[in-house]
Amino acid sequence: MTTLRHYPEPIAVLGEAPVWDPEVGRIWWVDCDQKKLFRRDPASGADTDTIALPHYPGSYAFRRNGGLIMAYRNGLTLLDPETLEDQPFEATGADFSQERFNDGACDRAGRFWVGTMDRKRTGRNGNLFRVDPDLTVTRMVGDLVVSNGISFSPDDRTMYHHDSRSGLVFAYDFDIDRGEIRNQRVFVDFAGRPGRPDGCTTDAEGNLWIAEIGAGRVVQFDPRGRQIRVIEMPVTRPSSVMFGGEDMSTLFITTMRDGLPPEEAERQPLAGCLFHVKVDIPGLPEPRFAG
Repeated sequence: MTTLRHYPEPIAVLGEAPVWDPEVGRIWWVDCDQKKLFRRDPASGADTDTIALPHYPGSYAFRRNGGLIMAYRNGLTLLDPETLEDQPFEATGADFSQERFNDGACDRAGRFWVGTMDRKRTGRNGNLFRVDPDLTVTRMVGDLVVSNGISFSPDDRTMYHHDSRSGLVFAYDFDIDRGEIRNQRVFVDFAGRPGRPDGCTTDAEGNLWIAEIGAGRVVQFDPRGRQIRVIEMPVTRPSSVMFGGEDMSTLFITTMRDGLPPEEAERQPLAGCLFHVKVDIPGLPEPRFAG
């Protein structure tokens, strides 16, 4: 593993949702607080391209036919990021008076899985939904406070998902053909740890990487749930992780300033930057939405 580095600009208030686009070699991420979508080509050295979004983003994924499926806090849409033209569709089963969309990711069959969080972060009104290519939305898991961190094992037999507020990282048996999950079990319990699980991704050997928000580190767990590596950060609030780069061995890490007291923000001038580090085990390209 090489030295942890960062891009000095932009500095996000709430950096989140890094996704690598292997077709053009760019890393994308968002500022959920400032309604911005960022794109950067790490190889070119060019400045980051910034797109102003009409609504607060939660998560998104690339579509196979071009554009994005976007989960804004209060709705789902198919979005053209160049023109901002969108095609909203019904988020069946979501009650936006109680919940809002948060993290999401696609499986390799082209379904988009997206969770919600309780608006007050105190009740259990969060859910996990599956969006099929025909835009049918199905509620798959309920009774969550803050749904977060969705990822799939390389063999497509396990889905990982967690509730950041409870600190529980779950594993499910995953049926990729039917899009079904069963046998929920605790993969990692963050009780007693300094932080909570936020965004995650899986490498090519099936290890799960999790941004431990509040602890200032990214942690790697093997497929049995044993911690095997820690990347210490110069900021306390890393939010998500994603593999990318030419050989998929660069780990990109989003961070946030949101939630830091003013005096702590002064001590963490890099909070909100996008970090990157070369690691020994590469990741896999993120699947695209088939709808």
